[in-house]
Amino acid sequence: VLTGNCTHGLNIAIRTLVKPGDRVVISGFEHNAVTRPLHGLGAKITVAGRKLFDWEDTLRDFRNALDAGAEAAIFTHVSNVFGYILPVEEMSRMCRDRGIPFIIDAARSAGTMPVSLKNLGADFIAMPGHKGLLGPQGTGGLIVAPGVDVRPLLTGGTGVQTHLPHQPEEFPTRLEAG
Repeated sequence: VLTGNCTHGLNIAIRTLVKPGDRVVISGFEHNAVTRPLHGLGAKITVAGRKLFDWEDTLRDFRNALDAGAEAAIFTHVSNVFGYILPVEEMSRMCRDRGIPFIIDAARSAGTMPVSLKNLGADFIAMPGHKGLLGPQGTGGLIVAPGVDVRPLLTGGTGVQTHLPHQPEEFPTRLEAG
């Protein structure tokens, strides 16, 4: 799905997976594009892994937080502040093994590192167009796993099926208002 930026894609993904009061596990390295929507929804946030460049700490804390119960997990691939590359393959495996849906913020990795929905098994991967993908500002993308019932963040403004009183159901039009 084409989005206006990575934050736009993250908001679609978060508002699809997280309901008010849900427990969400995030890494200790998340951007406010993740934390602000979660706070706005009233999610119960558990921060897992805070030691820089320490995969063992990140994985141990993440595993413990998931085992304590969660409705969703969100983690960045690469920290925007420190450049810390998180062990997303292992974190993804932990989520899949527990049946916990998850979102990957690929703001700093898309276009410069391998990011594969198929290999990671994520429900969503959000990315900006203007960083590693070398596109213009004001562009982004959201990769959505098959079968995920995505809730549109915005509606209206499509150039197709204009006779319908609701947003078209087909991808990507369902999520590309305006």
